[in-house]
Amino acid sequence: MKRREFLPACLSIPILGMVSGCGSAGPANKQTESDELVFSHIGIVTTEKKPDERFVEATRVWVTDFQKHPYHVEWLRFEPDTTLTGPVREMPHVAYEVDSIAEAGKGLKELLAPFDAGIAVVGFYQTEDGAVVEFMEMKEEEK
Repeated sequence: MKRREFLPACLSIPILGMVSGCGSAGPANKQTESDELVFSHIGIVTTEKKPDERFVEATRVWVTDFQKHPYHVEWLRFEPDTTLTGPVREMPHVAYEVDSIAEAGKGLKELLAPFDAGIAVVGFYQTEDGAVVEFMEMKEEEK
């Protein structure tokens, strides 16, 4: 089964237009109507060690497997020598699977350029109102 098949319909969020039963409408950024964001997880920063963490060398952070969490929570615990500062290090983020990080990130402030995080290539961006979003291009074997 593809990962996207189990998500409720309202979590597959078109970039432009109404999403019935899922909050307010309006453009999230400047993509075409055919592009969509598919909810993946929410990331929460912690200082506590969590079970089954894995280390992401590129950012020097320990992360849990959001795919195994019943509510799609990813815990992030940064090593003291991480070079990450600012919103990615200090704030929670919401992550979406996208076909193109470059397209999804258009018009948003880039916080962390796309990099290989193991299961996906990911990039972090900030919306005009300050929210941190992660866009994920999933590797074929993870879809």
